[in-house]
Amino acid sequence: MELGKDELIQELIELVFVKAIKASKKTKAYGISRYLEDVLNEKITERTLTRYYDGYILDKKSERRTPSEHNLNILSQYLGHENYRKFQQNREYEIVKNELRKEIISINNKLIKIKKIGLFTCLPLIIMLVLFISKYYKKDCMIWVNDHYKKVRCSEVVNENKLEEIVLREFKKPCTCKDYIFYKNEKSIVHYTRLNNNIDFFISDSKHPIFEGVYTNSITKTIIQSEIKPCSFIKISSKE
Repeated sequence: MELGKDELIQELIELVFVKAIKASKKTKAYGISRYLEDVLNEKITERTLTRYYDGYILDKKSERRTPSEHNLNILSQYLGHENYRKFQQNREYEIVKNELRKEIISINNKLIKIKKIGLFTCLPLIIMLVLFISKYYKKDCMIWVNDHYKKVRCSEVVNENKLEEIVLREFKKPCTCKDYIFYKNEKSIVHYTRLNNNIDFFISDSKHPIFEGVYTNSITKTIIQSEIKPCSFIKISSKE
């Protein structure tokens, strides 16, 4: 089952306004839209957001306008997705996962009824179920979650990688500050990547977990001096 374009946009806008209502504590369309306009750095105007609210939340057909690709990307980023395409891919993955869960539940329900016939009659079906589950739940891939890799079932989602036990175990994102130990036996144990003026630090050497074609480099004293913040600054920021 796949969501149509209109259904997907409907869901996107509903999720955006649900998040905005929770964060802003506003209840009126104008207040919520003004809040979103500020949060989105005025990339979408309050008037346009109010029209989305009226058209998709209040279901006023006369106010419903399909958002532009630019606005769809901005709204998707507000929900934590890279763009609208990534939002669509993630939703399709969730739908497939839910459909698989329903299928397994359906098979389990059928097995409960079949048990009345007898163990030997059910045995072939039990074997099929075991093979089915082992096929779909064998975790031969890994995906980056916040600051580390997590072992998952291969399903061709975005940023999915083939399982590498050493990378899974050792490649992580450290919380660094000036006092952090960057070298051991005069060899760097922290690596970094730089892309579009953004710098990320990792323990162990490998490719960037999100961006294709980006690989880590050993940290240098110049990077430590220019990019690593003092530990006191991090402590103050965490208290705030």
